[in-house]
Amino acid sequence: MTGDGPQPGWRSYRFLVSFLIGIAGLFDSVRSRMVIVIMGSVLPVAALGSVVIWQDYIRLNEAGIQRGKLAFSELEKYLDGETFRTVAMLQQIGQAADDSSLRNLLLLAQAASKGRYCLLAVIDGKGGLQDVLTGSDSADGNCLDIARSMTPAKQSARLWVYGGHPYLKIVQELPAADSDDEKRFLVAIQPIGWEPGLSDEASSSHDGMEKASSKSLSAWFVMDDKSLVSVCPQCAWMAPIDMTVSQAAIEARHRAEQRRIVERRASRSYVYGPVGQADFALIEVRRLPEEKRALFLLFGWIAMVAVLLLTGLVGIMVAGQKLVIEPLNQLTRDVESWLKKGKFESVADSSCMPREFRKLSGAFGTATWRLAHREAELEAALEHQKRLVAEIHHRVKNNLQIVGSLLSLQANRVSDSDTRAALLVARNRVRILSMLQRHLYVGDELADLRMAEFLPILIQQIQQTTPDDVRSRVTIEEEAGNVVLPPDLATPVVLIISEALQNALHYGFPTSRTGTVRVSLARKENILTLMVEDDSESTAALQAGLDEGGLGLQLVRGFARQIGGTLRIEEQDGLRVIVTCPVKQARREDGGKEPPIPGMRR
Repeated sequence: MTGDGPQPGWRSYRFLVSFLIGIAGLFDSVRSRMVIVIMGSVLPVAALGSVVIWQDYIRLNEAGIQRGKLAFSELEKYLDGETFRTVAMLQQIGQAADDSSLRNLLLLAQAASKGRYCLLAVIDGKGGLQDVLTGSDSADGNCLDIARSMTPAKQSARLWVYGGHPYLKIVQELPAADSDDEKRFLVAIQPIGWEPGLSDEASSSHDGMEKASSKSLSAWFVMDDKSLVSVCPQCAWMAPIDMTVSQAAIEARHRAEQRRIVERRASRSYVYGPVGQADFALIEVRRLPEEKRALFLLFGWIAMVAVLLLTGLVGIMVAGQKLVIEPLNQLTRDVESWLKKGKFESVADSSCMPREFRKLSGAFGTATWRLAHREAELEAALEHQKRLVAEIHHRVKNNLQIVGSLLSLQANRVSDSDTRAALLVARNRVRILSMLQRHLYVGDELADLRMAEFLPILIQQIQQTTPDDVRSRVTIEEEAGNVVLPPDLATPVVLIISEALQNALHYGFPTSRTGTVRVSLARKENILTLMVEDDSESTAALQAGLDEGGLGLQLVRGFARQIGGTLRIEEQDGLRVIVTCPVKQARREDGGKEPPIPGMRR
């Protein structure tokens, strides 16, 4: 694997795992889980209400667009109707036999239309006026000005703008009596004054739809010169507020758009597209007062629902805090107080606590009382056991001391030197056991044995039983390091050291020979190595103390087998006794007591 640090994918994976663990930790408390349950109960209702509210909002927005479409259809029907009516009238007039009849029919048409037309005229192919009828209104003089500059157009009907007012100009060719006669045309011009208001035909197919009116919408013709002309001059409509919509409508006319385009900008809707034969219109729809009220009520309903949901959530959280979380915190504090003081103060009688928590508190109080009673019994039994163990150890030490004293007395009364020497050796072994007993049993606990502290004391005890001339000629060195022995291993190891060391001192250094004895202990992982080596006359020492029949060798071999170890005796520049054995982990490396378990009262 290349690279010193973790791979990017592994870092991302660890970050994701840490993030998920952190998120899971947020929902580890009762409060957070209550929030999850409450939100899980409220959110479906809120989502359903949001869908209904959103549908109402869409319906209100679509209402303006629908009114715009209906108004556009009404405007288109208005233009088509006026065009059709005028064309039909001019066709009937064009069937007159002579000019006199033609004028009479023009007068009849003007009278029948109640002055709808501001101009009825006959013009020649060059636009010259041959016969003219104008309306009675003073403003109809504009139509006469239009007629003087008029030339026959290719379209039979089209819009004409003069002085900022729209006019509908319809041209119809008169049939010629002779093929050589000059072409003549009938011209009808009428002002456009459409005010929004759905016709009966339009409203009948859209029951329940609000009728369009000048209060809720405005309409303009989009002309070739990129100007906007109001469809209803008397309505005093201003230009559209959103100029981008006006520009979009002008561009749509320029590219001869053949479909209606619907847009919504802020609170207004726009519909623009072709109208009539070759014209273009733009309609701006504003919200009706009823729609504004409905929208206000809709937002009010949203706010009310949000406030109610928030109030309910806060109320549930406060109730959960009072009824669940605070009782749990109180029980937690009582349990912690019990751990510190050893006494549980039950709150089962608290009236503000729910019944389930009162039962739990009472049951816990009963359990802690029984536990305290049982703990008192166990502590009494443990104390009695400690006294018995202390008494046993005290008696063992006293008995060992008595045995040692009896062996000393017996050795002093025996006259045979070999017997006296054997008794003194036995006394020394008993004294070593007594000394070891004092170090293993400290106070009322059985402790581990730190060899760095005990080995010098052991060597001093053995030197005291060694003759003065040997003690002055032989130097004893020790090295125990940080070896700590458990009690079950300490006794065999100490007795092996004692037997090997006494053998070296008593038999390895005859008269006038000096030397050194080294005792060392080392531990590597779970293997203990004990070595007692000297620069003595190894052959003499073996023959005298560690031969096949010697008690010392039997004791060393027996103790080595007891601890599951191996014994090696080497002769090379002296005598070397090596014992290796497995050793378990001491309770503490410093030989002290085990630390108490956190949270446990002793």
